[in-house]
Amino acid sequence: MIIHRSLLATGLLCGMLLTPTPASAAISPQPPSPDQLKAALLLPENLGEDFTHNTTRNRDPLYDMVTRSKACTTAVKGIVPLYRAKSATWLKKKDKWEGMSQYIVSGTRGKISALERAAKKMVRDCSHVTVTSDAAKDTIRKLPVGKLGDGVYGIKLRSGFPGKNLDKDSMVAIDIVIIRVENTMMVLDHDGHVGEFDPSLTRSAAETATRRLREILQAS
Repeated sequence: MIIHRSLLATGLLCGMLLTPTPASAAISPQPPSPDQLKAALLLPENLGEDFTHNTTRNRDPLYDMVTRSKACTTAVKGIVPLYRAKSATWLKKKDKWEGMSQYIVSGTRGKISALERAAKKMVRDCSHVTVTSDAAKDTIRKLPVGKLGDGVYGIKLRSGFPGKNLDKDSMVAIDIVIIRVENTMMVLDHDGHVGEFDPSLTRSAAETATRRLREILQAS
């Protein structure tokens, strides 16, 4: 069973495919600068007064359970460049096992189109993964978060005991949302452990992050 984020080491990501417009359909007059992208990142107060910056900085979107799905493991590799973004932030709830990380990448039409295709592939190949043993059950499913930006893709991972409703009673919960706004893409990675996870925060954070990014791009 997965019981802590640092123990998860190989593969999942993305789900919920909303029909997006092509990445070439909307283009910023000028690409945003690194400083502008950093200005678009979420702040602790955007999540709540009990959030702060996290000194643990995960840059690995891979988790153990998808190694049993060759297609998902292969697909998730295409999204790794998002987690290597220079514009990134890591936030956590004080004294709790709940955190949110964000990564923003901007680039050419071709680069962003390739990342978006990778996100679609992850939706297709990872959102039906189920791994069950006598002691644990892990699932990856699509995550609906509404219509955001010019394309949005989300998955949710839940890990817990067999026979339990993992949406309500999981030992580990991870939501991952990938959003495209013009020729910029970002990932929100929300995780919690042993009941310390607010699923509604994923949607509200995604809405806030999209609004902040849109404002920065319009000003660039």
